[in-house]
Amino acid sequence: MNDKIGNILSYLAEKVAHLSLTKALKLLYIIDETAVRETGVQLTWLEYKVWKNGPVPDELFQELRHNKKISIDNRIISLDEYIAVEQRESIFPENQVETYLFPRKEFDFSILNDYEIELVERIIQQYGSFSARELVDILHRENTLWHKIVEENNLSVSFELYKATSNYTIDFTKLIENDEILKMAAQASYEALQFQESLLENSTLA
Repeated sequence: MNDKIGNILSYLAEKVAHLSLTKALKLLYIIDETAVRETGVQLTWLEYKVWKNGPVPDELFQELRHNKKISIDNRIISLDEYIAVEQRESIFPENQVETYLFPRKEFDFSILNDYEIELVERIIQQYGSFSARELVDILHRENTLWHKIVEENNLSVSFELYKATSNYTIDFTKLIENDEILKMAAQASYEALQFQESLLENSTLA
């Protein structure tokens, strides 16, 4: 899975000029949400936390912003071979240092299928020219998954008074709960992912 995430991030960094971490994570979220709406399945299977500036895959953020490696099933996942990072003064959020992403290797088209490649390119065309602030505003709109969780749990007060993070998680199944075909696709894909991970774990232990 890190090959897919690394390739997508590398491709985004290649195609989108001055790609900040904030903007990259918003584009990644839009890719995943769009994929769920269309197929029932995320591209990345990342878990997105509900933070002040929108949905954020916490572990990925920690690796790219603070160089903390992702651990999945006790396996350390590194994106170093795909992405280089550089700290610069940011435009948004203001008066902060932002992480900017740069590709380290060429995009491997064999990692993604035709639909996934088309989707990534489509999101770049639609949203690549938007600023990080504009993408945050889009994901904050009324009735988005982020907005519903913030409203249901009164997180806006917490974000304003205390901290910019929360432990609440985006639930993509809300997008497909009324579509039996997409629900079956999601379940089949999840079971296949679990099977692949069990095979990998067993081969590591052998």
